Amino acid sequence: MDKLGMRAGVFAASLALAAPVAAQSITINGVARSVSLMREMGADCPDVIPEEAKKFESAFLEIGHKTYGQARFDAELAAELPRREQEARAAGLTAWCAAQRANQLSLGNRQIFRSP
Repeated sequence: MDKLGMRAGVFAASLALAAPVAAQSITINGVARSVSLMREMGADCPDVIPEEAKKFESAFLEIGHKTYGQARFDAELAAELPRREQEARAAGLTAWCAAQRANQLSLGNRQIFRSP
């Protein structure tokens, strides 16, 4: 698959993951939380394929920049990243990663895991 096709596929999957919140308004914080989730999972969850999580992270980042403007979104993300890291550490990485895996699998996102 060429790079454009891969980006389109990840973008479509990202939108599908966001679909449950589509009934609600998607906020700048919600998009920032999606970026931070994929970043934290890619960095700290051993069963996550970092390159796959990075694709989702990049797609959500692009959505944030295009929707809210780069400076505004980056400021929101800068506040969100330490919050997400604290969340994962407070829960314990093993438990946090297991909960995120269960949530992602319930959303149909199997491609980021080494063994779905």
